[in-house]
Amino acid sequence: MTTLGTEEDMRPGQTPRGNHRLIYVSDPSNTTGQLSDPATPEELREIVRSYDELAHVDILVQEICHQGWTQFWRSDLCVYDTRPQHQRLIPMMDAGTMPVEVYIDECHRRGMTFLAGFRMNDRHGHNADWFESLSKTHPEWILKGYKPSSPRTADKRSFDIGCALDYTVDAVRDFIFSFMEEAANRFDVDGIELNWHRLPACFPKGQAESSHEIMTGFVRRVRAMLDEAGKAKGRHLLLGARVLIDLKGCRTMGLNVPVWIEDRLIDYVAPGDLGFTDMNAPFDEFVNLAREHDCLVYPQIQAKLGYHHRDIEQTPAHCRAAIQNFYGAGADGYSTQNIFSVDQYETLKSIRDPNQLDSGDRHYVYYALWGPSDGGQVGYGGDFPYSPEEIRLDRSSAGERQTFRFRMCEDRSSGAVAHLTFQANTLPGDQLTVDVNGNVVEPDQIEREAALDGGLEAFRMPLTSATAVSGDNELGLTLVKGDATGGVILMNEAEVYVKVE
Repeated sequence: MTTLGTEEDMRPGQTPRGNHRLIYVSDPSNTTGQLSDPATPEELREIVRSYDELAHVDILVQEICHQGWTQFWRSDLCVYDTRPQHQRLIPMMDAGTMPVEVYIDECHRRGMTFLAGFRMNDRHGHNADWFESLSKTHPEWILKGYKPSSPRTADKRSFDIGCALDYTVDAVRDFIFSFMEEAANRFDVDGIELNWHRLPACFPKGQAESSHEIMTGFVRRVRAMLDEAGKAKGRHLLLGARVLIDLKGCRTMGLNVPVWIEDRLIDYVAPGDLGFTDMNAPFDEFVNLAREHDCLVYPQIQAKLGYHHRDIEQTPAHCRAAIQNFYGAGADGYSTQNIFSVDQYETLKSIRDPNQLDSGDRHYVYYALWGPSDGGQVGYGGDFPYSPEEIRLDRSSAGERQTFRFRMCEDRSSGAVAHLTFQANTLPGDQLTVDVNGNVVEPDQIEREAALDGGLEAFRMPLTSATAVSGDNELGLTLVKGDATGGVILMNEAEVYVKVE
């Protein structure tokens, strides 16, 4: 029987529940570009072996359907993925073997759980042929008002035709459901994961929040289908949901996650940002709800740390910090997305155990993932909820104090040395008072590096057990005097370095 946890696993405190710590999500083209042409079943088995032996993955989610295509299997319901990297699997399928079957078999040989992943509304804009046909036969199916998420690689037709589906249409939901039903009954999967990170917009703009009952009905339908398929297989089939970073944002996009948890429709929830690792997210709001209803929580890390820091690869110290905060919030493990390099597998394996995270340095980063809030929309054209943590001090408002929340679930009595750094667009005439949780940091404790060529001034200061706490902290900035040139002092990035000595 495939389960993630039972009532007996639920314990007070922050003890992770169940036996699964790492969920690895492989997107449709994660591995196909590396395969021979034609690909062989042995190559697919080797990929699964690397997940097991190098990363110690517990649950493999291989995404097998998006953009109106299937990947790793063929169905009479649609055209198979026409992109060159996926055509490498055609000879294998012509010979009678569906690649997904190889994945499943090798996972089960190794005691790994296999879930079929479904992207709920991918908007990469690659399958323009299908959407062009759809625009003539079922134009009401196409969700308008949203552009391709990858404008550089999308088919140019996708900008005008559209590249997403409208879930308010009954036939659309029936169409998406039909793929899930076929996969659950045709293959020996252990369950399904629904991925709203690719992408969350499923309803017309302005209607999403009022359409949550539609999506809850769909999730309920998938749960019932998996229960029925599980009876034939003789085991419980899992249903996971990969959702936005907070419950309010989920509801705004029509995803009523609390009902899914309370009604036990899903076995786990994997909250996270759509593109980047967020170390500051309030994942405990998911945990507090999930622990009451036998649902497990696997927050997500990605390969990058922010839109304006796309050239920075996550280091092991970054990963340790992120997972430290996940476990500190009460998570049961963690999940991945967009982590493709085999070189990173050893790091994934090393951060599974919450008791081993403090054996290495931690590097917390608190970035405005999609940019500052000034100017209105951020992210993919502002089509999903996003509110960056930031301080904006008007230089004409002397005496004003604002705070920047930063989360670090660290035992400050451990003896590890920690420093906080932040940057701000200060000018020579600006005077600021800095505090941490209301404790003023004396000027002689702050190292300052003046801005060059109109850049940002850097501030660096120690964090001690007397000022910082395990969990959410506040960095406070008070404007004593503003530079006469006026304008806004913006601070939206901070970092904490915890060094083990």
